[in-house]
Amino acid sequence: MPKEKETPKMKYTEAQVASLLHGIFTGEVDEYNIPEELYSAISDYLLKALYDGFGGTLADFEGKDYELLNELRENIYMFSAAKSYQQLKDIGSLMFDENGDRVSINDFSKLGAERFDTWNDAYGRTEYNTAVASAEMAGKWNEVERNKDLLPYLRYSTIGDACDICAPLDGMTAKVDDAIWNTVTPPNHFNCLCVLTQEEADIEETPTDEKDAIFAKVDKEMDDTFKFNPGKEKVVFSEDHPYFQVPKEDREYAENNFNLPIPKTDK
Repeated sequence: MPKEKETPKMKYTEAQVASLLHGIFTGEVDEYNIPEELYSAISDYLLKALYDGFGGTLADFEGKDYELLNELRENIYMFSAAKSYQQLKDIGSLMFDENGDRVSINDFSKLGAERFDTWNDAYGRTEYNTAVASAEMAGKWNEVERNKDLLPYLRYSTIGDACDICAPLDGMTAKVDDAIWNTVTPPNHFNCLCVLTQEEADIEETPTDEKDAIFAKVDKEMDDTFKFNPGKEKVVFSEDHPYFQVPKEDREYAENNFNLPIPKTDK
C-alpha cells in the first residue's frame, strides 16, 4: 500500500515568529498593521494546496478552467488576509492576563509562539487539506457541467469508514442540476474524502422523498462553512467561514482585503 502523502507545514522560521511576536508586543504589529511577510507565507502555502487540488497553475489552463482557477486563487488571497487579521487579533490578546495586567515579554513570547503554532500548524494543515479537496471538487464540477448531456446524474460515494455526517449520503443519486448539489458537494467537513461519480441516464435516481429525508438529516449536522459547491460559487472557503466574520467597524477594512495586495500574477 502506498504511503499516505504527508500534509506540508507552512514555511515560517523561528526567527520570523520571534520577530512577529516582538512586533506585536511593541505595538508595531497588530490586526490593523499586518506584515506582508505573514500574509504571503499563508497565501503561498494555501496556493500550493489550491494548485495541487486543481491539477495545475494558471499557466496550465485556458477558457472556463482558467477563469475558475483565477477566481479560486483570489479567494485564497482573501482568506489569507482574513486569517492574518484574526490570528494577530487573537495573539495580541495574550499580552494581558486575566486581570488585564500586561504580561512580561518572556511570558508573551512563550504563549505567542504556542498560539502561532495552533493557527499555522494545527489549523493550517487542516486548511491545506480542505483547500486541496475544494479545489479538486471545483475542477471536477467544470468537467461535470461539460459532460452532463451524456452523463446527467451524480452519485455520492463515501470513502472508507464514513463519518456520521456523510454516511447517509452514500449512494444517493440525483441529476446534475438538482439543487441538492448546491449544499452537499464534497468536502462536507474537515478532512472529508468523499467523491461524486458522474453516471449515465439509465441509473436509478434516489426517490424525492428519500432524498429530502437524507438532505434534512445531513443539513442539520453540517457546519455552515461547508454548505456550498466550490465549482458553482467559485471559492475554496465560503463567506460563512469564521475568518471572514469581523466587527461592524472593520467591515470596510475587510472589504479592502485588510489593505493587503492581491497579486495579478503568480511569483
